[in-house]
Amino acid sequence: MKLVRDLMMRDLLTHRPDDTLQNAEQTMGQHQIRHIPVVEEDGTIAGLISQKEFLAEAFRITDKFGAHNLSAYLAKTPLKQCMKTDVLTVPEDMPLTEAGQLLRAKRQGCLLVADDNNRLTGLLTSQDFVRLAIHLLDKAS
Repeated sequence: MKLVRDLMMRDLLTHRPDDTLQNAEQTMGQHQIRHIPVVEEDGTIAGLISQKEFLAEAFRITDKFGAHNLSAYLAKTPLKQCMKTDVLTVPEDMPLTEAGQLLRAKRQGCLLVADDNNRLTGLLTSQDFVRLAIHLLDKAS
């Protein structure tokens, strides 16, 4: 395992920019994930909604409109309004050491993997690196 393509996840759950925070909350809860790439219809990357962005927006809504209105606002708030758009993308052929250093230096939870046309091809998370470290430590002992 030396390249991003060797470790990245390929079967991804994605959302569109017009999907709502409620949609993202359901996806995260049902599938126990923290990062959802947001893509345009043609597969190009529009942004990322992570647990961090979701919680920040939920707290903002609660603070402004009250906890009793949270569900209603989640159902009508599109992801394009609160998703992170300055996302880190890397190519599949990037060395894993370089991707890991980037993830750590930028203090990100994930990197989106994209082709030359900015189409999403995968996702690489900090948890993937933890899983790899455990695997390598098990092999060494």
